[in-house]
Parts: sequence; structure tokens; C-alpha cells
Amino acid sequence: MIDKHTIKVLEFGKVLNLIAGKTLTLLGKEQVLRICPLFDKAEIESKLTEISQMKDILNFGDPFPLVRIEDPREIIKKATVPEIFLEPSEFLLLKSFVMCVNELHGFSKDEREHFPVIDNYLTKLRAFPELIKDIDKTIDDSGEIKDSASKELRKLRNELIDKRRSIQRLLDKILSGSKKQSGAHDDIITQRNGRYVITIPSNMYRSDIGILQDRSQSGATLYVEPKEAVDVNNRIILLQQEERLEIIRILKVLTKEVAERSSALAENAELIGAIDRIHACANYSNEIKGAKPAVVEDAEFEFINARHPLLIEQFEKIKDVIPADISLDNSRQAILVTGPNTGGKTIIIKTVGLLLLMAQSGLHISADEKSTAGIFKNIFVDIGDEQSIEQSLSTFSSHINNIIRGLENVSTETLYLFDEIGAGTDPKEGAALAEAIILYAVKSGARLIATTHYSQLKTLPQHHPEIENASLEFNKETLEPTYRLQLGLPGSSYAVEISKRLGMPQEICNKALGLIGSGERSLTALIGELEAELGQVRLDKIALNERLEQASELESEYKTETTKLKKETDKEKEKALSETAAFLDTIRRDIERLVAEIRKSQASKESLKEFHNKMKKAQEEVKKRLDKMRKEPSLTELKAGDRVHILTLNKDGEIEQLLGNDKAKIKIGNIITTVELRNLSQSQAAPLKSYSRARPSAGIETSVSPEIHLRGMTVEEALEKLDKYLDQAVVAGLGRIYVIHGKGTGKLRRRLSDFLKQHPEVDSIRLGDWNEGGAGVTVVKLKD
Repeated sequence: MIDKHTIKVLEFGKVLNLIAGKTLTLLGKEQVLRICPLFDKAEIESKLTEISQMKDILNFGDPFPLVRIEDPREIIKKATVPEIFLEPSEFLLLKSFVMCVNELHGFSKDEREHFPVIDNYLTKLRAFPELIKDIDKTIDDSGEIKDSASKELRKLRNELIDKRRSIQRLLDKILSGSKKQSGAHDDIITQRNGRYVITIPSNMYRSDIGILQDRSQSGATLYVEPKEAVDVNNRIILLQQEERLEIIRILKVLTKEVAERSSALAENAELIGAIDRIHACANYSNEIKGAKPAVVEDAEFEFINARHPLLIEQFEKIKDVIPADISLDNSRQAILVTGPNTGGKTIIIKTVGLLLLMAQSGLHISADEKSTAGIFKNIFVDIGDEQSIEQSLSTFSSHINNIIRGLENVSTETLYLFDEIGAGTDPKEGAALAEAIILYAVKSGARLIATTHYSQLKTLPQHHPEIENASLEFNKETLEPTYRLQLGLPGSSYAVEISKRLGMPQEICNKALGLIGSGERSLTALIGELEAELGQVRLDKIALNERLEQASELESEYKTETTKLKKETDKEKEKALSETAAFLDTIRRDIERLVAEIRKSQASKESLKEFHNKMKKAQEEVKKRLDKMRKEPSLTELKAGDRVHILTLNKDGEIEQLLGNDKAKIKIGNIITTVELRNLSQSQAAPLKSYSRARPSAGIETSVSPEIHLRGMTVEEALEKLDKYLDQAVVAGLGRIYVIHGKGTGKLRRRLSDFLKQHPEVDSIRLGDWNEGGAGVTVVKLKD
């Protein structure tokens, strides 16, 4: 299990509470609050898939029929106790539960193939329409037992109605026959002790009138049951008792029906809880624009556009939360984050830790769907002020105790998240201790992210390539943080600059700058220059992407025009062939006619001469038509050695080899490239001699970009695309290209590197510098 301290500090419980607030049942809420990190890949992926499919239902399917219902488990359990019966209100609650189950069981059966995991839950639900029917027959919506519940009950109630009417008439008659004193209250028929009575002034009461049942608080009025009404009252009470016994019998029968289905109903309750849990998780994923990450066995991760989910809750718009790209794997084991206070360093490590806990718990994360999450057996966190007054520990001592406890479980499946590592003591000793801790964790194969202000730690990546610097961008003009994470670039604390902005006297700031060592000032200045250059690189990248989009649009236009031209050419050829066929048919008929005339005239000289003249003209016409067709031969007639024009490159070349019916290897000088036949046309130029590749002149534009993007592709897709791209880059005369493959697990980068090293046109390769994309980019130098 992951340490409870880690779960608390990373506020995983707050996320669960937010999800629990979206549940519709106590059953679902309990299951949400039991969510915890898992360590089995298949189980994690199953949980993630459940949420993905529920999101599809909520976003694209029919309205999901889950409604707010009470917890039925105690009622189901009570129904199994002998001689106990359920009350009508309990049956109504149970009815709501069963109705919800029935609706879910029958939900969208024609579309369930699109969400098989959710279908499995819905199919397992047991529908009991007969139970709803029996409850409806017995109990009305207000909780009263219906007359139709049994024949005996209807009979008893009918007699009760008759007896009540009878006693009303009897008492009315008694009251109307009695003398009324002046000033006395109106005569009233009411009930006392369950018996019908009349009111009599106390001074008029006599024992022979009837039985005294009650008196008013003042004593002035007595409630008397006339002796004529005793028998009828007795019968009414007896009927009421019989009615109650019949109702109990009916409720017991209905309770027995529930008891017989108790196991299935209890299973339904658990399933409803699971469905409600998934439903709430899917709603939460929609709220944070969450996505299902790819799960890998290794202890690594790559989060793209990651945002802290609790920050999303605080802001009205998700775009107000600045995203970050961050990853750790075998090639990058540790990241040291530097930068000013309040710049967002702590948020970065909290975001990483919380998203990993969510991913391992089978929850969608607030990051791009291309993100990857590995499985960590232990995540250790040391964040914030851990000072303990009870244990008489200083902040530094408390942090060190936490770190010592965390290092006891160091392994290749451990992630350490240290905030201000080594802080709280002498800076020189704290920096040395922090460096030793970081190197020990990295040497042990663990993953680590630490924030710090120590300049000494910023130099670690120079000697340890598995460690990388990172910083939070800071706007020096406004002296405000931008909260953007910059990998590969250390940051400065800007303590003096921020103090000056907050109102620190200029004299003190100048003195502080003078006290900072020259080396430290140089490093700060270098960081500032690097940040400025990085900003320019971002602008250049935006401009490059715009040009790439324009080039793609032009390529699409050229393809459209080429297709249109080919269709027109084919149409003209068909027309020419049709005309030639008609012409030959005419010649054939003329020849047949001349032969007949020759035979008839016995081959006179005039007939033979006319025949030869017509044959000569026909030959000339056929030759003219064939010459016209030879100028534009069909692409299907192309063969090795033919000169062709490559439409996409605007260059001539020679067919080296035909590849099937749609491609050919074309030799352009000393370069051989693969081109689709639809991008070729016949060339009338003379064969060119071999030549060395020359760079394009300044006046010639090329549509081939110096970048190729392969992120998100499989190895096979990437290799095929890179192979074609290299041919185009060579023909276009590019000297250097940038292969953008991302960092990920490193598998794609390694396979691409092996391919490039074997390619005959590649001179050398290297990983990109910090301002070129780092380990996510391979820079390729092509041969001259």
C-alpha cells in the first residue's frame, strides 16, 4: 500500500470527496470513498475503461436512468428475520429501488455492444417486475394499504363503513331528541378511547345516560358513550382489530416475497453502488476534462498538458490553469525544479503525485489522452512545514525524519517528491545533504522530482545525464511568474528583483546584488539569456507550424490539381483511341470496296493506282495519330529506363524499378527515391548524367519541412513515414532535419536511431539540445 502520509499530503481524499458528492446513492458514495491505488495493470485498465465507456454513454448515448434512491440494504436484511414484517413506507422505498434496477437492466439493449463493460454490470442486475406489481396492488403512494390487497380486507372495511354510518345516525338521533339548555355549546359527535361519544354539559349528566369516557380540561363538558351505542362501538373496535390482523397478514406475505429474493436484491444493491461509482467518476472526468492514460508496467510516466484537478475546481475556466508536460523514465530518472517562490514549483510535484495516485486508482486524470502512467509500488512525499511541537522537532528535523523513513523503501518502483529539499538549515550543508540524497535515490534506480533554490544542485545534470534541470518561467519585465514548466533549463530565484518590486529600498537591493558572488551573478545572467532564447524558440516554432500548415494546404491543392489533370489526360486519350478505331474501321471498309472493284475490273492499272494512293494516305493518317498518342503514353506503359517528371518535386528523373502497379523507384542523379505513379508524367528531356547532390539555390523554394513529427505512431508507422521523408529531404537538398518522436518510454527513439544509423544518406545523429526539444528530438545531419 502507498503510505497514508503521501495520500493525505497529496490531497487524494479531497478528490474522492468531490467524486462522492456526485453520487446518487449511499451505496455509490461508500464505494467511491473506498477507492485506493492499485498495483495490477489489468485491474487498473479495467477501472479506467469502465469510466471511459460511461463517459461515452453520458456524452453521446440515451439519458442514463440512474436516479437518487435510499439505501435498501437494512430493509432487505430485515425482511429475512422470521416473524418480522416490513412497514408500508419500507415497501415504497424498496419499490423505488427495484424500479431503478429494472430501468437500468433494460437500458439501451440495442446499443450495449458499444459499451461491453457497462453492459456486464447492467446484465447482472436482476429485474423483479412482479415485485413492483404486488407492491402496487397492496400499497398506494401515500403508504396506505389498498382495499384490493385481499378480499377479506375489502369485506371488513365495507362493514366498518356501514357500522360507522350506523352509529353516526344513532348518535344524531339521540342528540336531536335531547333538550338543550340556553347558553350550552353545540352538540358534537366525536371519539374518545377509540369509541364514538357525544358531549353533555356536566350538570346534565346522569349515570343512566351512558358510560363516561372523558371530560374536558375545564370539567364543564363530559364525553359520554350512550348505552344504545355500546354494542355498535364494540363491533367497530372488533372490526378494526380484525382489519389490523388482516393487514399484518398481507404485509407478512409481501415481506416473504422480499425475503425469497433477498440474495438477488442484495447483489443488486452492490451492483447499483458500483454503477453509481462509475457514473460519478465519469461525471467528474467530464468536469475536469479528464482522459484515460495509457497504463504501463514500468515505474515511469509521461504527463502531457497536466493540470492539478483541485486547481481546476477553484477556477471558473479550465484554461486559467496553466498545463505542464513532464515525464520520468529510465533515460530521465530525476528532475530538479528551480525558480522563484510562488512560481508553482510545489504545484508541479503535487500535480505529478496526485495524477499518479488517480491513475493507479483507475481514475481519469486531468491531462491529455496521450499521457502515460506507470505503476509505482511506493510514492513518498515530503512537502510543506512539517514542524512538530508535540515531538519537539524543528522543521528541518521533521523533514529529515520523513526522508529517512522514505529512503528505507528505496527501489526502482519508488517515486520521491521532495519540496525544498535540504532547506531549514545552513545553506552549504543543506545543499550538500540534498545532493547526496538525490544521488543516492538515483543510484538506487528510483524516480525523483525535487524543488530547490540551491544553485549547487543546478550543476548536477552536467555530470549525471539521468538528472535533468527544469524551471518555472518568470517574466523579468513584470516580475511575475507565468507558471509554465521549462524542462532542460534551470531557473533563478529572483529574490532581489522580487523584493525590489515589493518595495524594498533601492540601496538595500543594490547592496544585496553586490554581495552576490560574480559566479552566481553570471549563472543568473546566463539563465536569463536562456529564458529569452527559449521564448524566441517558441515564437519560431509557432511560425514554423504556421508555414507547415500552409505547405500542407498547398500540397493538398497540388494533389487535387494533379488528379484533375490525370482525369483530363485519360479522357483525351480515350477520345483519341475512339477516333482512331473509327478511322481504322472506315479504312477497312474502303479497302474491302477497292478489293471488290479490282476483282470486278480484273485489276486495271487505274484501279491499282487508286488503291495504292488510298493506302498511302491511310498509312500517313494512322502514323500521324499514333505519333500524337506516343507523345502522352499511359503510365501503365512505363518501364525501367524511361525518363519521367516528378510532379511533387518538380524534377526529372529516370525509372530505376517499377514497384507493383502504383509505385516506382526513381533515380534523380545519384539519389533514388520512391514515388507513386500518379505523381509522374512522361518527360521529353534527355537522360541526365549522375551528379552529386547540390543544395537548392536561394531563389528556389522547397515544400519539404526540416521537421517530421512521429509522436503517437507505432514503430512500424514511424519507420515507414521516416523512410519516405528522408528521400524527400535528400532530393530537396536539406542538410539537417529534426525527427520529433517524443520522450515516452524511449522505445520509439531507440528504433528510429538504429534505423537512421544504417541509412546510407545519414552522416550523423544526436539528441536535441535543451532548446531543440531535448531527448524528445533526434537531430539528423545528412551527407553532402
